[in-house]
Amino acid sequence: MILVTIVIIALLYMVDLSAIFGLGKGSEKIDYYAERPWFEENRLLAENAFPVKQTGKKGKVVIEKQTSFKGGIQRKDENRGQIEITITPDGKAAGNCTCQYEYTNSSYLVQAEFAGNIDPTKTYQNETGKNKKLLYFIAKGKYKQIKTDKASKNQWTTEESVYIVGWIDTDYSAKGKMFLMTSDGGNAEYDWQAQ
Repeated sequence: MILVTIVIIALLYMVDLSAIFGLGKGSEKIDYYAERPWFEENRLLAENAFPVKQTGKKGKVVIEKQTSFKGGIQRKDENRGQIEITITPDGKAAGNCTCQYEYTNSSYLVQAEFAGNIDPTKTYQNETGKNKKLLYFIAKGKYKQIKTDKASKNQWTTEESVYIVGWIDTDYSAKGKMFLMTSDGGNAEYDWQAQ
């Protein structure tokens, strides 16, 4: 009985359970390292939690003076706009972004403002391993999107939450994700990079 149990457990371990139970779409696998900041709102600090303690332990980036990042926003390798983020030595992060682009038969104008903080307790990890030197930050705010039909000139306005997350490297470059939440509970995900 013990041998049969061990064989069954070994077989289940080797089988792709996500495909059997419908956890992935076709051959698409679940990305266990994907950012989902709406599940990590506990990392957004209250005003009385500042300054954030920065030790620089294991070479982690430390923000010693006000640092600003300016860069571009992309979606599926297409430029969509600009982002600006400022982080102060007490650990506060704040910024804004503007996206203006055309897609299919509509033009879009998106403007967002957000605020948050660094979190030295979070460690960067992907499928290849960890990088303990990168400094994480998370921010939340509101965005306003104006969608204009190019033919009729009719406009639709959306106002929802935006999340910005990022990792600051030792050369003080940064990259991360922007999530524009939608009223149906979904989101539009963008990449950003800044110096």
